[in-house]
Amino acid sequence: MADPIRINNFFSSFDTESVINQLTAARQTAITRLDIQASAASAKKTTLSTLQARFSSLLGKLGSLTSTTSVSTKSALVTGSGVSAAATPASAIGSFTVGVTKLATGTSVLGSAVTAPINATAPLELSNFGTVPTNGTFTVGTATGGFATIKVGSTALNATDLLGAGNFTTAVTAGTITLATATGGTDTFTVDPATQSMQDMVDAINGSAIGVTASITNDANGHPNILTLTSTQGAITIGDSADTSNFLTATNLVGAGGTGTVASTAAFTRQMSLNDVIGEINASGVGVTASAVNDANGRANILSLTSSQGALSLGNVNDTSNFLRATNLLASPGGTTRTSTLGMARINQNAKLSDTPFFGGAPASGPQSFTINGTSISYDAAVDSLADVINRINSSTAGVTARYDPVGDTVKLTQAKTGSLSVTLADTGGGDLLARLGLAGATETLGQNAEYSIDGGPAQFSATNTLSGPGGVTLTLTALTTPGTPATVTVNRDTSAALSAINGFISDFNSTMTAIDAATKADKAKPGSLSGDATLRQLKASMRAIVTSPGVGITGNLKSLGDLGLSFGAVGSAPGSTNTLQLNEATFLDKLNNDPSSVQNVLSTFVLTPALDLGGTGSVASMTGTYAGAQAGSYLITDDGTGLLTATFTPINGGPPSTTQATVTAGSTTTSLIPGMTLTIGGTLQAGTHKVTVSATGESSLNRLKALVDSQGGVGGILQKRQDTYSKVISDLNDRMDSAQKRIDVEMAQWRKKFAAMEQANAKYQSIASGLTALQAQISNTKSN
Repeated sequence: MADPIRINNFFSSFDTESVINQLTAARQTAITRLDIQASAASAKKTTLSTLQARFSSLLGKLGSLTSTTSVSTKSALVTGSGVSAAATPASAIGSFTVGVTKLATGTSVLGSAVTAPINATAPLELSNFGTVPTNGTFTVGTATGGFATIKVGSTALNATDLLGAGNFTTAVTAGTITLATATGGTDTFTVDPATQSMQDMVDAINGSAIGVTASITNDANGHPNILTLTSTQGAITIGDSADTSNFLTATNLVGAGGTGTVASTAAFTRQMSLNDVIGEINASGVGVTASAVNDANGRANILSLTSSQGALSLGNVNDTSNFLRATNLLASPGGTTRTSTLGMARINQNAKLSDTPFFGGAPASGPQSFTINGTSISYDAAVDSLADVINRINSSTAGVTARYDPVGDTVKLTQAKTGSLSVTLADTGGGDLLARLGLAGATETLGQNAEYSIDGGPAQFSATNTLSGPGGVTLTLTALTTPGTPATVTVNRDTSAALSAINGFISDFNSTMTAIDAATKADKAKPGSLSGDATLRQLKASMRAIVTSPGVGITGNLKSLGDLGLSFGAVGSAPGSTNTLQLNEATFLDKLNNDPSSVQNVLSTFVLTPALDLGGTGSVASMTGTYAGAQAGSYLITDDGTGLLTATFTPINGGPPSTTQATVTAGSTTTSLIPGMTLTIGGTLQAGTHKVTVSATGESSLNRLKALVDSQGGVGGILQKRQDTYSKVISDLNDRMDSAQKRIDVEMAQWRKKFAAMEQANAKYQSIASGLTALQAQISNTKSN
């Protein structure tokens, strides 16, 4: 019997995924072509966006250069002082002198000194000092009496004073305190500030059986104000949670280090007063007598030092206290007498009004207000500081400037408007802040008018310091001039600004032309993304033609940009050297200096003239006026015959149309449809249409170029529309690629199912084949037996 046909291991070498990948790659050839198209469209869109940016920049330069004063600006140069000047294009060229004898000022109101005087008996930190004196040392010396180091710090404790009447920084409260030692036990001590002194407390501790000795020791300045505890029974424990008096805290023992000896971490008495320091100076033995004397306001606010031993010497590099600076003595003139250059007491502008030491006491509490020139200013003494109130005044509509002067210790109000205008002030309701500042009822100093002369002529007057001078020049008077030496104002044509404007245009024009060249470059090796774009090439040619053509209806001796020195190079120039717009600056400046009006006309002439076309069938009988629109184009007026007129304007540069409407009656007029024009309605209303054509009867080449550039690169212009078109193309291509990919994915899924079915069938075949092979083997064995 012949062997059966066998098909073995077909799927053992069959790579399903490899086949599917190859099929996928074959199918994706179309997607690849679409992707190439999308990339090309994207590149074109990007190039158009770049071109639009260049056109937009050029449009800005053209907008500036075509303004009616673009190269007509003038500059005003001031020689001397006391005056600043600004010229306009209309200012006359020439020079004149200005003498200033008075400046215009605003009315002012000066308050009185606001700070309470120094409290010479209170601790320095609570004495109203503008700068609080710090603890430490300072030096006082005389020529023949030597030098003394004066110590500023805490005061000495009088141990026999009752605790409640003593000079503790922190008031002692009644109750109990606890002290303990390691081997001596614990004891509780009663504290009564009304009946006990510090000496009583020391005696009580010393009489305890816990083995502690208490004593009052000196601080670094030699003042007894440190409580020291020494134990003979081991470590001392300070206080207990059951204590009810703050004595241990008030004496700065809580938190003190040490074991067998514990002392106050710092002096527990109040800082010295000014009188205390004065006493130290007077007892120094160097021949100096110190005293607090009155300032100009009659307040004891000045510290005076007098020497009987020659010239006074104040301060040393080793001083650690700022006392001499805080009392304003350091800057005082040398000699045998030195006095504060300023009052020592000064308010803190940033402190709450309720905490500020005003001379007349704190302002009334609660929300209050006052008025300045009829404007209400609110404040709350518990919330606002003087700085807050001053800022509120300055930012209000009161029309004044408020300022606190720390030298004079006064608040001053100055009218913003110059001249003799009064300032009206009043506290309102229960408020009294203006009174506390010395402003209520204060005598005002009326402002004055400015006084000046031109070219040495008679005095002239102005209510303000800014005024109109000769030839349309704006003058600002800033200071008085020296008699016989007035300031000189010279007005010239600002040729630098004109050159900057024209060169800015040329630079952007050339950049735009270069960008078009790069975009349309027909280079086989590396072409531009818009290579061969005839529209852009024609646009470039049109722009170049406009620049080299004369304007329309230009008045004056000059007609074209070429007359001003602009060209693409002289006739006969070498090839490749005439691709960019150039300026002959010498020619331009010559024309500008000798015929400025003609130069301006060449750049900015733009005259639009409207005409009501014949053959209209509506209700409009006639049209008069001067056109005030900004673009050439045409108006189509539609008349419904019942009095409703609709005018649709279509710009000549291809921009979007706009529509306006007006309701009229027979025999009436309307100015609503066409800017600057009056339309007269006939005696009978009738349906129909009219056309008004607006044409440029006078237009510089730059204005023509501006219209072209605007239509291309302006908002909604051609370049934007072309980008929008490519955006749609790219979107469509992406959609097509997505759809194609989905179809491929579906097909490949189907192939996978088919291959899977084939593999299953093969598996069944292999199983059957194996069975047949086994059966054949059995049969062969049977026959051989």
